[in-house]
Amino acid sequence: MKLNHAHPSRRARALRITGIAAVAAIALAGCSASGDTGDGGDAGGELTFSNWQFLEDGKGPIIWDAVKGYTGPNDNIELTKVEIPFANYADKLSTELGAGGGPDVMVLQDSQFASLVDAGVLEPLDDIADELGDSLNNTNEAGFFQDGQYGFNWERPTYNTVIYNKDIFAELDLEVPTTFEEFLTTAETIKSELGIAGFAGRHQTAEIDGWTLEMANWIYGFGGELSDGKKLTIDKAENVEAVEAFLETFESGVAPIGDDASTFRAKFGQGQVGMLFENSGVATTITSNPDNVVNGENMGAAPLPLANAGSNSQLIIAVNANSDNVEAAKDFVRWVLGEEGQTAIRAGLGASAMATDVEPDAEFLAANPWATQFLEAAKTSKSTLVEGFETESKPIWREVLTAVEDLRVNGGDVKSKLAEVQKSLESELG
Repeated sequence: MKLNHAHPSRRARALRITGIAAVAAIALAGCSASGDTGDGGDAGGELTFSNWQFLEDGKGPIIWDAVKGYTGPNDNIELTKVEIPFANYADKLSTELGAGGGPDVMVLQDSQFASLVDAGVLEPLDDIADELGDSLNNTNEAGFFQDGQYGFNWERPTYNTVIYNKDIFAELDLEVPTTFEEFLTTAETIKSELGIAGFAGRHQTAEIDGWTLEMANWIYGFGGELSDGKKLTIDKAENVEAVEAFLETFESGVAPIGDDASTFRAKFGQGQVGMLFENSGVATTITSNPDNVVNGENMGAAPLPLANAGSNSQLIIAVNANSDNVEAAKDFVRWVLGEEGQTAIRAGLGASAMATDVEPDAEFLAANPWATQFLEAAKTSKSTLVEGFETESKPIWREVLTAVEDLRVNGGDVKSKLAEVQKSLESELG
């Protein structure tokens, strides 16, 4: 699919520059990027590639094995992996890039990607988009920001799906829910009949990034948005309804309070939770663990039991504008996006959507029939970036989720609480 560079332009305005943007502005003023060597990408040597996924059990070695043999079009590149734990990844990269350093090529979450584009530390890749446009699908629009292509889809693990234990559903003769009311009734039945959690999900600001992805399912699923592209819409009716439904779910007792994601995912794998709103990467991890009772055959996947599509976790591959070998870095991105690269890394990305429509291995699909739901859901899932406020998405979500957590713990009127958040953010952001 040809990339649509005419899709709605996000506001390239002078937003309040914080963190990386401020540091990068100073660093770039005092450092000249060696960048383009002027030899059309013929320069060889080491090319560094940063991705926290290299450290993930199972997935990491598969991804590195897929790319480590890359030597460039002139067979003179040595690819070196940069391993940074996820918990420190964004902060470490921001610091390094802001000081004029950092890896040559990197995988980024979309929220950090937007901030780095705004800071001017990522290399424009419009030429690659023009060259490969016909082979790229529309997930790559996530890398189009401030009127330019600065990255491409590395992986899109969609949260736009409910996974469920088919054995539990068969035992209780349950139908897969398609509405919120059916979902809550199903979760209550599992809880009352089996004494286990009917559902589980993040619900604490201690897991703010992950909870953002999950809460976006509820907001988007009920037809809500945090902005209309020009102004914030925190207290719109659909958002109020979404938060009320979320709170009702946890107040009903079907979901454990206090369990973090690693805990309730482990419980689901052991057959102690009936349903999760989950992403494709986690689904792959759960079903590939031989110690789990949930596997590729008895895990089901279906669209969210809400009226509208949910969220995704968008990972973007980008190039450091201050790299000593920008052209070689861009050649690596070309290879990743080409047939050879896409086929190679597909094995490590399970049922996630990729930059092209390369399908998972037939053997994987046969062993994991649930995967097709995630591949389909990725087409309609949405980013958690707040349209028109992309570089400020994290603080916006933080205030919203802090309010939701307060409502869960202390109670209160949802509409009034969200109106307070709306007023506070309008004052803070101007």
